[in-house]
Amino acid sequence: MPQDHPEPPSTSSVENLLADGATVNGSVLQAGSVHGDVHLHPAERPVRPTGPGTVDVLVEYFEPGQWLVVPSRAALEVPPALLPGQRPGEEDVAEWARGHGGVDFATTELSVTVINRSDAHLTLRGLTAEVTDRAEPLTGALVSRVPQGVSGVPELELDLDQERPELWEVDEFTRGRVGARPFLDRTHVRLAPDESQRFIVTARIRSSCCTWKLVLAFRGDDGTEFAVRPAQRFRTTGLPVTGLSPVVRWAWFEDPPRFWRDTVRLDWCSQGNPDPELPSAPRELRKLAGRFGPHLTHFLSTGTTGPEQQLRLAAVLPAVRLAVDLVRADRKGRHAEAARLRAELRRRFPRPILEQAYVAALLAAGLTHGIPPSHREKLIVYLAGTPAAEVLKPMIAVAARR
Repeated sequence: MPQDHPEPPSTSSVENLLADGATVNGSVLQAGSVHGDVHLHPAERPVRPTGPGTVDVLVEYFEPGQWLVVPSRAALEVPPALLPGQRPGEEDVAEWARGHGGVDFATTELSVTVINRSDAHLTLRGLTAEVTDRAEPLTGALVSRVPQGVSGVPELELDLDQERPELWEVDEFTRGRVGARPFLDRTHVRLAPDESQRFIVTARIRSSCCTWKLVLAFRGDDGTEFAVRPAQRFRTTGLPVTGLSPVVRWAWFEDPPRFWRDTVRLDWCSQGNPDPELPSAPRELRKLAGRFGPHLTHFLSTGTTGPEQQLRLAAVLPAVRLAVDLVRADRKGRHAEAARLRAELRRRFPRPILEQAYVAALLAAGLTHGIPPSHREKLIVYLAGTPAAEVLKPMIAVAARR
């Protein structure tokens, strides 16, 4: 007879049949003898400490460049082309311009989304731009990717002309700064775990060209402070002393599509206008050039208005004074004095401002004494390559007759 075997004692405990601790998608898998069930027990999630590794910062173009400066005017001869599947009007003019070395003009508009991936609350303490290089503004063609309309009003702004650009709130109507301190110095932006916050940031520039990146400063509830630097770098250029030309916009509706001549009118400058409105001239320039004082003012300020015009005039007028003395010394044969003044101009001023000031002084003297033959060829070359000098044509015509 077969030997009877005793039944095992009943138990309500679960026997782990997977002694090696197998897991499924990070959970511990257990199989037991109670009803033959399989049980999933969520594994304990690792602690997420505060630090650069637990903050996501997503940065992308919010408005990918309404105006871009393209250094090579020859690039306009090979305009943007439609890609397979695109319809007329869908040409990526911004990408085309950047492919030819194009740089955002005046502003770069970004969408910045901050996500707290840590287990602690975080406070955003600062959002700044770190400028990695700075140079004179880019020269070339000014290209519009869309017909000009009403520009959006920035609400949060970085001034890239500053040594350490910080985020400021901007008034909707005056476009001036709101408050006496940067936005994040007076506004509490606190993120709970897994909470996000989106900002639309406009970086603006007027008088230089720079490469830059964002830096965001955080502080955790435990007092830990750290910074996050997204990898993207951006490049934005202001208005060069010589101006920009040609000024064109993409006419996608033409057959074939092509670039049209255009005029850009911003709240601080105008470019491409063949008959610009002349500004009031300061007394110094009225005395120097008489009825052509407004023409010189427009030329020396590169068609800017308001505070930017005053900044540019303040930068160039000291050079104009020295240049006037230099032209006079040259005319009277005072060679030692002329050499000293020429050396001082080169030492104190960047070349674009030096040339601009010397042309203004030469033309002002030319209204009375004419243009010296030794300077005519160089003057013609400068005027031909300087869009901002278009406004001087009436003054040049008078000086040429002397």
